[in-house]
Amino acid sequence: MACPNEMTPSPAITAEQVLKSLAARRPIDLAVAVVTAHPDDETIGLGGVMAHLRNLTLLQLTDGAPLDPAFAAAAGFPTRQAYAAARRSELVDALAVLVEGRVARQVFYEIPDGRLADHLDVAIERLVEDLIWVDAVLTHPYEGGHFDHDAAAFAVQEACRQLARRGDHTPARLEFTSYHHIRGRLRTGHFVDHVACPEIVVPLLPEAARRKEAAFACHRSQASNLAAFGYGPERFRPAPTYDFFQPPAGGEVMYGIEVWHGLQRAFASAVHA
Repeated sequence: MACPNEMTPSPAITAEQVLKSLAARRPIDLAVAVVTAHPDDETIGLGGVMAHLRNLTLLQLTDGAPLDPAFAAAAGFPTRQAYAAARRSELVDALAVLVEGRVARQVFYEIPDGRLADHLDVAIERLVEDLIWVDAVLTHPYEGGHFDHDAAAFAVQEACRQLARRGDHTPARLEFTSYHHIRGRLRTGHFVDHVACPEIVVPLLPEAARRKEAAFACHRSQASNLAAFGYGPERFRPAPTYDFFQPPAGGEVMYGIEVWHGLQRAFASAVHA
């Protein structure tokens, strides 16, 4: 992995400029895209600072509902479609708390939860068109925590690479925290260390912590999953230029090595598309 992440041509706005504003809790008028794998990832990763993003584009890659109807049934919904609709409604409620509905643009790619790797060509093509308009993009790190998270990190890096290769405007890439394994134990709210890409830590003021807690409550169908996360400091860093054909840093893949090998095949296909 390499950092800084700026690709040729260089972005007009650097990741460090965005990080400086986040650390100072200043309003950010730059056009910022947040790309998440699932409804609630934005609340977990940057719910405390989203109110500072005054020109926010939210790009939601999956609908949060796996194809297997057993997941919908376990969450109390009669169909996968009902589960997906509920997750979108929960996200709308959470955004009303986090940013008071101030989202410049919100796009649902509507890929089934767990199937992002199967639709990378489409996701990347759409991201190229959506990211050309923004100054910076925040998304998941590549850490082996969830295969959709890792596929999202790949899709954003590849879309930015394609923009740079075409000579088009390329946004600065940044990351928010997700979750991963360290020595076999779940760790949330932190990155796997990357010496070349130092993070910033943004402590949440009481009002921001209360807002984030209220937004967590909006994701009613995910209450048991969200119990693993807290309302404490949020961490951000420039996105490294990942080698997605090597295991993630730390080498602990929560979703299993066979699934990881499947991701490699999907990444290779998307790069050569």
